[in-house]
Amino acid sequence: MPIYQFKQWESEFRSIAKADNFTLFRDHLQMLNLPNKPKLLLEGTVQAVLACCVYANIDGRPFADFLATQKYRPDNTDNVKQSFTFELRGKAFARVLVSKKHASCLDLADLYNHPWVRYKVSGYHRFWVSRTDGKALSHKEKAQIEKDITNDLRYDYAENELGFWFDDSTIEGILRVELYDVD
Repeated sequence: MPIYQFKQWESEFRSIAKADNFTLFRDHLQMLNLPNKPKLLLEGTVQAVLACCVYANIDGRPFADFLATQKYRPDNTDNVKQSFTFELRGKAFARVLVSKKHASCLDLADLYNHPWVRYKVSGYHRFWVSRTDGKALSHKEKAQIEKDITNDLRYDYAENELGFWFDDSTIEGILRVELYDVD
């Protein structure tokens, strides 16, 4: 993987976040009823985007366009419609922006057991899906997202290995996904 592409993205992403005093990340965390720790969201996002790029590279998929969509302040010019926000086992949060065109770079199954060396934990146990424009997910969007998530996770994990459920009532217009290992 050409590390210079990632390093360039990371430097710009961090600069923009700091110049904004993390306001956008603070607002995002508040919307999800998460602790007001925007620096944890920044650090986790950098780690998650790197992991997505590495997995795409391993699978022989290009990631440069995906990386370009990972902006601090998302815009609709890249058709970025959804934000996946992960809770990394209580150690950090990570936000990955998803467009239809580059959705394959976010592999939920790969990230589920990803070693977050920095945090000394593995994977995630919940995430939220929201729209980047702040509007509520429609019933049709939620149904499609649930189908896509199920297909992604079931491709790698059987029902006797991984369980998950969807919650669309705790935060109106946002889909929460809870995951657990099946013993």
